[in-house]
Parts: sequence; C-alpha cells; structure tokens
Amino acid sequence: MNKKIKICFMGTPEFGANVLKKLIENYTVVLVVTQPDKKGKRGSELLFSPVKELALSYDLPIFQPEDIRNDFNMMKEYDFDFLVTAAYGQFIPLDVLHLAHFLTLNVHGSLLPKYRGGAPIQRAIEAGDKYLGVTIMRTILKMDAGVMFKQSKILLEDDDTFATMIEKLSKKGAEDLLEVIDKFYSGEEIEGIHQNVDEISFAYNIKKEECLLDFNSDALTLHNKIRAFNPNPLTFFNYKSESYKVYKSEVIENDDLVSPGTIIDNNKKLVIKCMKNALSIKEIQSPGKKAMDISSFLNGKRDLFKIGEIIR
Repeated sequence: MNKKIKICFMGTPEFGANVLKKLIENYTVVLVVTQPDKKGKRGSELLFSPVKELALSYDLPIFQPEDIRNDFNMMKEYDFDFLVTAAYGQFIPLDVLHLAHFLTLNVHGSLLPKYRGGAPIQRAIEAGDKYLGVTIMRTILKMDAGVMFKQSKILLEDDDTFATMIEKLSKKGAEDLLEVIDKFYSGEEIEGIHQNVDEISFAYNIKKEECLLDFNSDALTLHNKIRAFNPNPLTFFNYKSESYKVYKSEVIENDDLVSPGTIIDNNKKLVIKCMKNALSIKEIQSPGKKAMDISSFLNGKRDLFKIGEIIR
C-alpha cells in the first residue's frame, strides 16, 4: 500500500470495477472516468455503470464524457502519477495518454496479442480455449497494441462462464497491475515485451444475431457459446413463436439419426439433437419469467417440448 501514488482510473463494466477496487485499497484514486449513464428499459430511469456505482460508494470524483476525444479538460485539473484503463469503452486520445506523470497502463482480459478488442473473454470461451489470461500493457493510440509488462494465465474450468472469468481475470489483473505500478514508481527498470504481429487476433463485440442457437452446429460449439454469453448478452432459441434464453448447458454424446434440433429427451431434462452429439439445457428462461433449472421449468408443462418436435 502506498497512498502517495495517485491514480486516475478509466473503466466501465464489472471487470473495470474489480480493478478499481484494488486500486482504491492500495493507492489514492483522484478521479474516476466512466461511460455516460444508460437509460433503463422504462426510459425514465438511468442505469449507472458498475465502475460509477463503486466510485460513488467511496465518494470519489466522477467524470462521464460523451466523447473523451473532444471533452477531457476536467482531467487536466487533476494531478496523477498513473492513468489506468480497464474496459473503458472509448478510444483515448494522445493528449489524455500524456496526462500521467509516469505512463498509462491498461488491464486487458486476454493473452495478447490474441483477442485484441472489446470482447476478449467471451471470444476466448466461445473458441474453447483451455487457458484464458490477462495482460498489463502500455496504452497507446492503436487498440491493445502497446508493449506488455506482465501476463498471467488462468485455466478455464468446465463450469466457468463469462461471469466467473470476469471475476477471476480482473482480480488477477489487478494484482499484476499493482506489481507493475510499484516497480515503475520505485524507479525499477521494466523491459516491455513487444507483441508478435503474426499472432494477432481480434475479439469483436457480439452482435445480437450471434446469440441465436443453431442446432445445425455441433453441441460443443453451442455449449461454449452459452458459457461465453452468460450473463450477457445470453443465447436463445425460438420455439412456438417464443424466445427462450439459455444460461447453462451440457454436452451429451449422442449419435441418433434424427434431424438437428429434434427434442430427444424431456423427462426432467431437455435434450436437443445437434449436428454432432446433443445439447442438454440445464437452465432456461421463458419470456417475462425468471431463469429456472430445467426440471422445475418442465414441471407441469406437458404441452411444451415434446419428444420428436424440431426446434428450427
């Protein structure tokens, strides 16, 4: 802990909030920059980002520019040693990157140079990677392209989802970040590692149409997507003019010669044939209802999900 070290933090979602909490506990955070509030479903209410919620709980100054490229004068009013970014959500201009006395550091949820971009954790889970990771790097004008100061790997367990990996990676990233900050502040020389351009891949933001489960895929592909999109934006399938969101699943070995999408078991479970193997839906949400385990959901619903029906 060194409260002499002054930090300006830029972040928005839960990943950023976990990093911010560690910074607050160890340094002096002078300003928090986060995305503008969003309108709720009703339109009249405003939704605060997890980073803003945390900053308010510690009574920290908050800045929420619509476009940081054109509105950053407030940041000039604060004196800070490091500018830290973690899933902020906007491109940061060079004038802002140069405001820190030392440098600007980014906590990125991937093993760079893999998965540059806005959805690194989700894309890695979706791809079925065995290990996910977090990188502490220098923030530069080019997206996630700066030199790297530290990387850590974390095994993707069978029951991990986007939600659990946010928690694991952000907390490990925060620990690594503190180590890097302390070394820079003490004057220790840290040699940054340049990213291998031949290994670059991109983690593009998820589009709504990607969330639809296509049972013409193999079951493992769908299972990984369900894990990657839980809790946000969530996968779904359409059945009898309704959309059902899927939270959890399991791959079942199956070589039945039936069409993909065919319901092959509905006895306290919902098993759907895929192009390869089958997908057992473990937790589901019907329109306007809360998510439920599949056994409770199917109880008393004999008119739904009959064996032999095909989900297109």
